[in-house]
Amino acid sequence: MPKLGSHRVLAVFRRAPLLVWRRVRRNWWLDRTCIIFLVTIGIVFGLSYYFMNVMANVASKRSKLIEDALGTRYTLPDVFFEFIGAVELLWMTDMFDALMFVPTALLVAWHERPWRVVSRLLLAWGLASLIRITTVAITSVPDPRPSCQYVEGNVFTAFTLHRCGDAIYSGHTLIFVVCAMVWTSFAPKNIVGRVLTTCAWALCVAGSLIVIANRAHYTIDVLLAWYIAPGAWYTVAWFWYWQVTKKGRLLRIEFPVEVGRHRDADSREMCQRRRVQLGLTSDGVPYDPVAMYLNALQDSEMTPPRQSVEFGEKGGSAESSDLLELPDSSCAVDVGVGNLSRDHVLP
Repeated sequence: MPKLGSHRVLAVFRRAPLLVWRRVRRNWWLDRTCIIFLVTIGIVFGLSYYFMNVMANVASKRSKLIEDALGTRYTLPDVFFEFIGAVELLWMTDMFDALMFVPTALLVAWHERPWRVVSRLLLAWGLASLIRITTVAITSVPDPRPSCQYVEGNVFTAFTLHRCGDAIYSGHTLIFVVCAMVWTSFAPKNIVGRVLTTCAWALCVAGSLIVIANRAHYTIDVLLAWYIAPGAWYTVAWFWYWQVTKKGRLLRIEFPVEVGRHRDADSREMCQRRRVQLGLTSDGVPYDPVAMYLNALQDSEMTPPRQSVEFGEKGGSAESSDLLELPDSSCAVDVGVGNLSRDHVLP
């Protein structure tokens, strides 16, 4: 028996590369249009992150003007600072970034529509970063952490973590909340998925408190991140639904296996219902049921009437004068697949 069990284990390991390759071909393979789209949003995301760093450097240089004007470092009053003691554990803020990002990356790798998750994540994160570009250097505030370091040198090339002046709003909290939103939208809809999503939000709250305790940001910076990140996420979701899903675009990203299929366990009837709700054919082509019905009426007027009808059981036939006269509109539209059909008579 142990020998038989070892053979089974070896068989699983031998089949693993083939199974991984099949999953890659099934869920990760892209066409040219989707590749161009992903490269584009990757470039836009990279540029937004770069210019956010540039503006944070500008904010650091401007915050030094406050210290020079006051002659000392000054911290603004903050309610949470009065209840949460200060600690010097800045590495924990970066650790919580990893605790949020690594499980989220594993979720993306295991998801049935991985590129859709990646696209939504980069678009929402990039949009929130663009918003942060407009806020981080506009209003300069005294840094909440007295031990911070000011940026020296060129603002376009310097890259420093936890610099002075990098305040409004919290970039660490932005990462926490966006990753938690990924779990909320794309985690499995079962008890395991719900537990993992709850853990993600618990880590998000804990990481936000760690940011405040380290005096890396004021409480208002953290709260703004909590407000802006979900707003960016649902803005991208709304745009994606109406401009990508409803219009049958980027099908290898939106529906890599079959149009209307979200998960491998979905039944064909469920996929069919989704296609009807979206107004898409099985090939992902949008259609208008009303326009198709009017076209069917127009086509029926051009079709000559049938002269006789064969009866299956008696084998007889009826002349056209013996038949009930049907209106020319006796045709239907099969909205399930988007094709016209004259085989069914409307009541």
